[in-house]
Amino acid sequence: MHENRRRALRHLGGTLAASAFGGLTAGLARAQAAAPFPTRPVRVIYPFNPGGMGDAVVRSLFNTVGRAWGQSVVVENRPGAGGLIGADQVAKADPDGHTLLFTFTALVQVPSLVSKPPFDPIRDFAPISELATTHVVLVVKPEIPARTVKEFVSYVKSQGRAFPYGTYGIGSTGHLLMEILAKQAGLDMSAVAYKGEAPLLTDMLGGQVAAGFLSSTTAQQYVRAGKLRPLAVAGDDRSPLLPDVPNFSESGYPQVEGSGWLGLFAPAKTPKPLVERISADVNRALTKPEVRKKMEEYGLVVRGTTPAAFTEAVRRQHAYWANAIRSSNIRLD
Repeated sequence: MHENRRRALRHLGGTLAASAFGGLTAGLARAQAAAPFPTRPVRVIYPFNPGGMGDAVVRSLFNTVGRAWGQSVVVENRPGAGGLIGADQVAKADPDGHTLLFTFTALVQVPSLVSKPPFDPIRDFAPISELATTHVVLVVKPEIPARTVKEFVSYVKSQGRAFPYGTYGIGSTGHLLMEILAKQAGLDMSAVAYKGEAPLLTDMLGGQVAAGFLSSTTAQQYVRAGKLRPLAVAGDDRSPLLPDVPNFSESGYPQVEGSGWLGLFAPAKTPKPLVERISADVNRALTKPEVRKKMEEYGLVVRGTTPAAFTEAVRRQHAYWANAIRSSNIRLD
């Protein structure tokens, strides 16, 4: 009888302890959600060079966010190694919300392109929000007798040799997408790598290369001028800058689906309530006319997703690009 009583008391004690611990955990979560933030200037690392679309968008966005927070937000350019250097700084930063990463799809691409990446894009970051999606478009010179992807495939096969195409960087989205298309369609193609989109565009217009992927922002004016012909855009939807151009799925090549995105991340151990608060604040800024105007100027499709939705998207994209990189045997080192 005494033994039964001792067991009952132990059970009751365990139940009370678990209840107290649960209440403490819930209380800490509520305290984190209610705590003042930010308490000092926030650093947003952009792991690429100043200038260009990403730099303009992050500064416009966080100018608005900073006003709402009542704190200055400092955008710092930390370029190098395809975005790895700047991203690694954020991965190793204090997880208190005061150091954030604004970056592109490269975050889930470049680690698979090197033998010893400094971080794991899934394990070492807390996704905050997918801010926008971007589109790249397969374009050809007007001299190429192809107006659809299927006609382009037939033309390349008729050449009887490796068909050269331009890419704005080894392991870039355009490079990987063309390799995916080549694999799906059974094409023999040879990449000609350039150091950026501008020199690729120059050689395309000059006739040195006849095909390649460009951003829809860059391509649109040359498409309208008849200097380039668009065949298809990558992604789930069409580009608002090229609404008459089908995507690859519509064109019969659904495996060429990888889209680009702009996203915001925090270090992995940042408390979930804080991640959700930052996400809500940033997504609210995306609704402001001045921010939307800047993003739409670059042909971006404004998103603004929850941390949970973006986490799932990042995992899916990481798997997609890692598989494409393995299949193509593309390396940066």
